[in-house]
Order: sequence, then structure tokens, then C-alpha cells
Amino acid sequence: MRRLPSAVPHHGGQAGLPTVVEELLVDVITDGFTLYCCGPKSAPNALVAAYEWEQYVDLLTIQDFDRVTTARVPKRDAVDIFAPEVVVWVYQGPSQQALQALLDLVHPAHPDAPTAEYPAPAGLLVPRAQQRPMTIRPPSPGRAVVRADRLVTAMRGDRAVSVGMAGGMPDPGWSPVE
Repeated sequence: MRRLPSAVPHHGGQAGLPTVVEELLVDVITDGFTLYCCGPKSAPNALVAAYEWEQYVDLLTIQDFDRVTTARVPKRDAVDIFAPEVVVWVYQGPSQQALQALLDLVHPAHPDAPTAEYPAPAGLLVPRAQQRPMTIRPPSPGRAVVRADRLVTAMRGDRAVSVGMAGGMPDPGWSPVE
């Protein structure tokens, strides 16, 4: 497996991620996702981001920036965000497109929201041996509801909402990641 490149330029002048991909990653974090850095911070094995809804978890799994996997996973008794068994939506592909697809995914209560379950792809699996050490970065309290607010507003037809804009009422089904 390829190591993830650093998101910042190295002292040797080597470039990091493309700017648009960095911006989309910032948008995901700003949207209220909890970030899990699996492995050493300087050379992680994987980055996983999760946003918890009442009945679903939206996931981003990056083990290689050339092929990123995003998904919506239904909650059952318990959801292992590092090895989900089923999904209702998945997008695998280049980082820019996969990150944008996740950000564009509709609210779970939207009439067009996916609901049919099917087996989760292998791209969501982060083996336990590659998860440690793990650094977890939860969203700040003010950011935890940004995604729910943004998608509820979009569902109501207000297309002027942008990623990162806070305010409004949280989704009644929202619950924090613990």
C-alpha cells in the first residue's frame, strides 16, 4: 500500500496534495466530520472521516490519494467505520471527484437519498493493524452541526448555502460522534 503524502510541502520543495484536493479536505472537516488519522501522523496508513446521522454514517476513507472511497453506511446495532459491512451509497475514484461527491450527497431525509443496502466495497476496510497509533480530531461544538444545517437548508431549496457556513437549526436526528 502506498503511504499517504503529506498535505503540506516538504522542506525539499516537493509538492504535497493539489490545492483543490486540500481545499475539499478542509471543506469536509469544516462540514463537521470527525477525522481519524490511522498510523503515524507524519506518514499515516489511512485517513478516515465520519459524520454521524441518526440512522447513517457518512464516511471518507483515504488509503491512497489516487483512489478515495466515500460512502453512506446504515447504522445497525453497531457500525465499525473502519470495516463497514453494507452501504446505501458509495463513490470510489480520484480524490477530487470522490470528495466532491461526498460533499454533494443529499441529506438522509431527502426524497432522493439512497436507501437500498448492498455490500460495502473493500476500499472502506482499514485493517486493525494499520489503525494504530490513531489520532482522533472531533469537530468543534460549533462545527458539529454544519453538515446537517447545510443539507437541511439545501433540502428546503435554498441553493445559496455554501460549505462551512454555520447557523440554522440542527437536524433533529443529529447526534454527536462519541
